[in-house]
Amino acid sequence: MPTLTELHPLTIHGRVRSLTFPDRLFLAPMEGITDAVFRDVVIPLGGIGGACTEFVRISANPVPEKVIRRYFGVARCDVPVGVQLMAADAQNLTVTIASAERCGAPWIDLNFGCPAPVVFNKCAGSAMLAKPDAMALIVRTAVAAATVPVSVKMRAGITDAGRLAEVLCAVAEAGAAMITLHARLRIHGYHQPAHWPWIAEAVAVLRRCGHHVPVIGNGAVDVASDVGRMFGETGCDGVMIGRAALADPWIFACARGAPAPTPAQAVGFVFAYAAAIRAVRSDSVCHNKLKQLTRWYRAGGLFVDREAERTALLRGDQLDDMLTWYQTAAGG
Repeated sequence: MPTLTELHPLTIHGRVRSLTFPDRLFLAPMEGITDAVFRDVVIPLGGIGGACTEFVRISANPVPEKVIRRYFGVARCDVPVGVQLMAADAQNLTVTIASAERCGAPWIDLNFGCPAPVVFNKCAGSAMLAKPDAMALIVRTAVAAATVPVSVKMRAGITDAGRLAEVLCAVAEAGAAMITLHARLRIHGYHQPAHWPWIAEAVAVLRRCGHHVPVIGNGAVDVASDVGRMFGETGCDGVMIGRAALADPWIFACARGAPAPTPAQAVGFVFAYAAAIRAVRSDSVCHNKLKQLTRWYRAGGLFVDREAERTALLRGDQLDDMLTWYQTAAGG
């Protein structure tokens, strides 16, 4: 297995267009977190080869271009950002994909992994894992509609991983250009330990059934050193990082050998994020977003031996008080 510094860019292919990711580390789509503002302050820190929007739900009607543009933001020329779609069937998929491509989406990702009850109970997200044929139809329809590559993000199963091989082969046969496997079951939510052997199994299954589809591993990458471990233990083609990117936005760069952020850099990120949010949203939204960041934040060691202060910040109701705390935090 090559070292992280030796990994070459990853290219995937669509019906008409191909896409090359400059790095094999991906920022996971996370509802309520990885909006365009968050992506635009994290990606410049380095190490990220690709990212996706939060999922865009297709229901009774096609999703209009103006809605997709709200999720997508402005197309990037450095790191490709795909549009993630979630659908319970193939209806309205073709028109929605056309809208996404007009927005500049360089690839389409299909969500078959969301475990939330409000999604699962409407037979979308991870509920689709019980219906490999229906999943394949959605993928096949998307591939036929898109000129860009179509990828899939999925979990290993609902209550067990007994159909993992069947699902993997179904979506690969339908034309998925890349598969991201979150190594948890639907019943695990986000808090049970991830089971990386399922990622290794996915790599082996796809090779056995003759599909050399890149597999991106996802789940329980908590610190930079976990990235190399996942590559080494699973044989995956890339690694996707979710909540750990909220805890330490430098995790991608550090996995590539960059130094850990200083306290001053960690504070600087908070203020850059706050300014970016306030440029487009209210102070109330900014405060809620910073609380979300603060709950997980460990960059720069700002909260080492300060957990009581973290708790106080999360209970506070004034944005200025939170910003003042960060302003003084780096100096101890």
